Amino acid sequence: MILQADNPLFRYTGRWLVKDGCAEATANGSYFEFAFEGETVLLTFDTSTCRAPYPHLYIQIDSGARVAVGVEDYIRLSAGEGKHIARVILKGSVETQERWRAPRVSHTVFVGAEAEGFLSLPEDNRPVIEFIGDSITEGISIDTETYAYQTGVSSMVDWDDSTAGYAWRIAEALSMRPVIMGYGCLGLLREGAGNVPPVCESYSLHSEGNPLPPTDADIVVLNHGTNDRGNPDKAGFIQTYKTMLGILRERNPRARILALTPFSGCLAKEIAIAVAAYCNESGDRVFYLDSTGWISPEPLHPTREGHREVCRHVSAFIAEKML
Repeated sequence: MILQADNPLFRYTGRWLVKDGCAEATANGSYFEFAFEGETVLLTFDTSTCRAPYPHLYIQIDSGARVAVGVEDYIRLSAGEGKHIARVILKGSVETQERWRAPRVSHTVFVGAEAEGFLSLPEDNRPVIEFIGDSITEGISIDTETYAYQTGVSSMVDWDDSTAGYAWRIAEALSMRPVIMGYGCLGLLREGAGNVPPVCESYSLHSEGNPLPPTDADIVVLNHGTNDRGNPDKAGFIQTYKTMLGILRERNPRARILALTPFSGCLAKEIAIAVAAYCNESGDRVFYLDSTGWISPEPLHPTREGHREVCRHVSAFIAEKML
């Protein structure tokens, strides 16, 4: 039995473009799930525009270990006889490669699967938590300190792990479904690596010319400012931050929104001013959380331990103040 990627038996979580029978993701932490029966399942991907190093996936069968593999045209999974649930997560991809304009290079395009049979998944009624951030949010360079040599972070996809980042960890700690938008170098006042436009322009899009439906999340966490820290236009940053809060509210009318300051300690004052001004002008409520001092500002990209510490603080705050 063969299913194309747009079949409703596949469940997508994250920033996916399901179009022309395929499902494409450029945001790390996006994943899909499906249920199948039989000994094996064959996954098909389109790598025609990819350039090495290809993105890395985590593949998990049932409650087993996540196994990291590079994206290939065909990936066969062996699970043993019976009924199974598979989860495929975009673990990491090269942040400096083209992600926005066609032909996209740093992306994962799922085409479909072949198995003895496919089944309906159990419902997933967990609340949705959305994170909007940068390379830290997408889990870039988490494992650099475990390597004895460095040959350039942009070429070492195995250093990156979206599921070890604070965003994924917080979702797990709170039993929520994570929707993660993190792109390297991205900010409020600057475009990101791979030609991703500034976040106010890119948030509502999957890629150039491809709108995304609103997430309508239960919780939204905005963590921007790290890549705007060198811009002298503080007034422009404050105004743009207010604009972004308005965009978040428009696309997530029932969400509770958290403004989380950069972990380096930068722009915390400006973000506090922006949040207060937005709330005063709109009558809306936005939660503010200053992360200064939680972890060391160096390295800029936290290690796994740093992400665990951020998760501890933020998940406790959300559980106590926002749920």
